[in-house]
Amino acid sequence: MRRYLLTWLTATAALLAAVAVFNAVVDPYGLFRWVDRPGFNHIKPAAADRGPMTKAYQVLRVQPKTLILGNSRAELGLDPNDPAWPASARPVYNLALPGTGTTTSLRYLQHVLAATANNPAAQPTLVVWGIDLMDFLTDPHTTAGTQPLSGDDRRLLLPGNTARWQQQVRDHVESTFTMSALVDSVTTLLDQRNPYAIDLTPQGFNPMHDYIKISQDEGYGAIFKQKDQANIRSFLRMPSSIYGADGRTSPHLSDLQQVIQLCRQHGIELRLFIYPYHAHLLEIFRNTDHWPAFEAWQRAVVQLLAEESATSGKPAYELWDFSALNAYTTEAVPPQGDHHTPTRWYWESGHFKSALGSLMLRRMLNKAAQPGDIGVLLTPANVQAQLNLNSTDLDTYSKSHLQEVHALQDFASAVRTRLHQKL
Repeated sequence: MRRYLLTWLTATAALLAAVAVFNAVVDPYGLFRWVDRPGFNHIKPAAADRGPMTKAYQVLRVQPKTLILGNSRAELGLDPNDPAWPASARPVYNLALPGTGTTTSLRYLQHVLAATANNPAAQPTLVVWGIDLMDFLTDPHTTAGTQPLSGDDRRLLLPGNTARWQQQVRDHVESTFTMSALVDSVTTLLDQRNPYAIDLTPQGFNPMHDYIKISQDEGYGAIFKQKDQANIRSFLRMPSSIYGADGRTSPHLSDLQQVIQLCRQHGIELRLFIYPYHAHLLEIFRNTDHWPAFEAWQRAVVQLLAEESATSGKPAYELWDFSALNAYTTEAVPPQGDHHTPTRWYWESGHFKSALGSLMLRRMLNKAAQPGDIGVLLTPANVQAQLNLNSTDLDTYSKSHLQEVHALQDFASAVRTRLHQKL
């Protein structure tokens, strides 16, 4: 019996070791990158769903000169390998994380800076951060304060984070010894020749290959409609203010202020940008009563940058507005049932393609305006004029796209009615 148990334990240990080695080599979450071969394990379908874990380790391995921060709009829209990035800004790492807000961007920046504190040459020199109205909306009864660390944050190098080593152990065990990792490793191998496989590149970019297949099956018109309706539901449940209880600031504006201060303290160039929302999403801001917050938010960010500049005695960091209506942000939406007409600039109203992201990068990094360029550099001197122009242009768009605008208004009205009935 003893010999049998010893044999069984030995076999079990050998099997676990084999599974761990297999998972570590295939590396479905991109945690190790010991082996990275096209056709074998280069595409990482499972990593896209584990961005907070994957990127926390990958960014330290890459040691980027440029960090991209933001939410899913930045992760899908800004390619670290875009030719627009100058040599001095490379390597670039896309540290944007879907479904996250300002606190996550702050903490991941702190994580990178802490990891490179003893090696200034490895610190980033440029941060490009996409800021989103949705991430700044605040319950007016909220007061500013430090948010507790989430499970995803516990793996980061943050002040007072004593649980980091425990989270690191869990991450590595889950990535090597678990059955879910084994399933994801097998899926990784099988998807290497799938042109529509989800992926998260070694530079943190999601190329959205899966959306190509979805658009062919459903059509871009259907994708836009689904996303528009999801956005309407979300915004009708969200606060319509950017300020907390004091009416002057909020936890999100405080996060932004801390990012600005960190960049200034470490000599990092910071470029903020407002996403190029498609006109449909701007209409949704209006239909859900968030347009005043949209304008107040832009004025608040401009003011915050100006105040920091006055305090530091240095030129204000740049805020680029890509939300103005133009030939790109008013791209025509294919009609329902059309499965063949592609869009060039947008996946749907909230997420822009890297083709548009490339134009944005050229504008922010090169600054010299060319005919047809998008993007306005907002300052205290021009912000109100730009807001007035955006409002007028949206009025014009509404009048020339009555069918689309009425569909958005009708759906918003129906959702609002259902919400009121539940109260």
